[in-house]
Amino acid sequence: MGVRVIEGCGVKKIDQIDKRVSGVDTSLGYINCEYFVNCGGFWARGIGQLSEPNVKVPLHAVEHYYLHTKPIPGLDPLLPVVRDQDGHIYFRENKGRLLAGGFEPIAKPAYEDGKIPASSKDRALPEDWDHFHVLMEQLLHRVPSLGNAVLDRLCNGPEAFSPDCKWIVGETPEIRNYLVAAGMKTIGIAAAGGVGKATAELIVTGDTDFDMYELEVSRFLGLHNNRKFLRDRVREVPGLHYGIMYPFHEFQTSRNLRMSPVYTRMREAGAVFGQVMGYERPTWFDPNIIHDTENPHDWCTPYRMAYTNTFAKPPWFDCVAKEYEACRERVGLADYSSFTKIDLWSEGNEVVDALQYVCSNDVDVPVGSIIHTGMQNKHGGYENDCSLARLAENHYMMIAPTIQQTRCKVWLRKHLPPSVAMSDVTSMFTALCIMGPFTRTLLSELTDTDLHPRNFPFFTFKMLDVGLANGIRTMNLTHTGELGYVLYIPNEFALHVYSSLISAGEKYGITHAGHYATRSLRVEKFYAFWGQDLDTLTTPLECGRVWRVKFDKKMDFIGRDALLKQREEGVKRMYIHLVLEDHDSEIDLWPWGGEPIYRDGKYVGMTTTTGYGYTFKKQVCLGFIENTDSRGVKQTVTHDYVTSGHFEVDIAGIRFSAKANIHSPILPSKHPDQERDAYQATRGKGNEEMNTIHQIVKTV
Repeated sequence: MGVRVIEGCGVKKIDQIDKRVSGVDTSLGYINCEYFVNCGGFWARGIGQLSEPNVKVPLHAVEHYYLHTKPIPGLDPLLPVVRDQDGHIYFRENKGRLLAGGFEPIAKPAYEDGKIPASSKDRALPEDWDHFHVLMEQLLHRVPSLGNAVLDRLCNGPEAFSPDCKWIVGETPEIRNYLVAAGMKTIGIAAAGGVGKATAELIVTGDTDFDMYELEVSRFLGLHNNRKFLRDRVREVPGLHYGIMYPFHEFQTSRNLRMSPVYTRMREAGAVFGQVMGYERPTWFDPNIIHDTENPHDWCTPYRMAYTNTFAKPPWFDCVAKEYEACRERVGLADYSSFTKIDLWSEGNEVVDALQYVCSNDVDVPVGSIIHTGMQNKHGGYENDCSLARLAENHYMMIAPTIQQTRCKVWLRKHLPPSVAMSDVTSMFTALCIMGPFTRTLLSELTDTDLHPRNFPFFTFKMLDVGLANGIRTMNLTHTGELGYVLYIPNEFALHVYSSLISAGEKYGITHAGHYATRSLRVEKFYAFWGQDLDTLTTPLECGRVWRVKFDKKMDFIGRDALLKQREEGVKRMYIHLVLEDHDSEIDLWPWGGEPIYRDGKYVGMTTTTGYGYTFKKQVCLGFIENTDSRGVKQTVTHDYVTSGHFEVDIAGIRFSAKANIHSPILPSKHPDQERDAYQATRGKGNEEMNTIHQIVKTV
């Protein structure tokens, strides 16, 4: 089709005009172009620095070894590729010889200065038999006859890895029409067809049929491109290829980077930390942790890092049970500081009109209101799922998932006019969530504001004084379905507000709660989360959130036509809530997400998020199901289809019967509350509820 391929051509600079690619300066001359694709392999990070602004492509090379033997008599030429994941090794026949290698658990970074030679001859790294020894031992164990073979050579060359061991593809956040296709590790040739197709589709149509949010370059922050961060992280990344990926895997390197001001207090309270987007986030609390005050801990690593290390009942089960119980029956306190927080404002109504176009819900609500809304793409799928608090007439605060910190800003920049200002305030506020039936009473002791539901109803916002601090952005919601508040506290007040809550909360049995407890709460209550249940291919109609889509608002919004069409035709995929009936959580393997779902013995879908329901005392699985006829054609999924079938979830080859629900359940409590129980996140009567709340706000 007229394409020319020119080799031996060095890239000197990538130019942009108005944050859009305009041309590339090369060693053979200048090229005017509208698009540029950085697929420079382990040079991709360096190429990212050849533009202004720099483009982050977080990659770092490690030494990668493979062994060649001399010809081995009688070696079967049909020997397949063999992978021994316990030993982190692979081997295959190669022209009468054995070719063997692996992915050692602790890798050795290469070219730490980032200067990787252009010539393949110059890139050959020296043999390091000492480092290869761990793989050699496993090869001899698996192939004892290798001990009699004559070795030819040990090859050592660089191989580039991303900090999370996933590919890096898609358009960059920094420059429009600048795409990346890198970080393919050792499977670049096998991946080339799919990555090439997706990249071509993004260039030609601006869209692709693949759901690539887990691979997009916009999943990273600047910290991920730090060379020292990458150097440390890639020591453990290659080993993930053949490692056992237990649930809730946590990286051990490049830790203690982003910490909220209450981190030390959380650590003293027994927090066991996980990491998300560089943030140290308490996953659960172990009150039995004994702190060694005589030997201060190294602050470069967390005091305790989260682990599960099993596919059955996890070691943190009992700790999380106590936290869960506090959130439901007393007061639980969780650190939400990692959530993405963005302020949006304008001088006139531009921000309102812009958000009306970007959001599928109606954002033109009274000042003081909070709405939950999706930001849909043209297919109706979720590009973002967030809460918007209207702080003033033309000022909103957006709360989005932690992993959206870069991605949602990219989406907003593409669609907001220049007259709308946007500021990422994630690091300016410490977010503390208090949840449970006594939270209103507790907070009332620390503020002069009347917190009665008539004055401060559910899903509304107020600026409060708390203790001696002022300017606390307080939201009457919890993201878990429990009564409570999220306090967005200017960092300088964080320790004071935290200490005030703990002190005043003692008589209410206040208890620290980690991410695993809040996750269990939301799974049991049938709350969908972006990046786990919702993605760019999932629509509000499929996940039971059509009541958050306002088709009748005066302004058009992205994805409206696609959603109207789907509403008319019916959904071919539905989000459901499954409670396992015959599963024994003490002895059976647990569901952890990705399990097959069967209806009347026929495969119909997969689970997305799972968790133990401490109120149900049973496993709860959330997931999507389809209705495919005998010819393989997808049919409409109706409520009757869900309620009339017998469902099972397959866990490691064993099918467990499950009760299917399509609505958020109302869970029994010692302290029932109409406000809490009336709200259902999935297929609830939310439309009427929110209208009532907004009417209350207007009246007040």
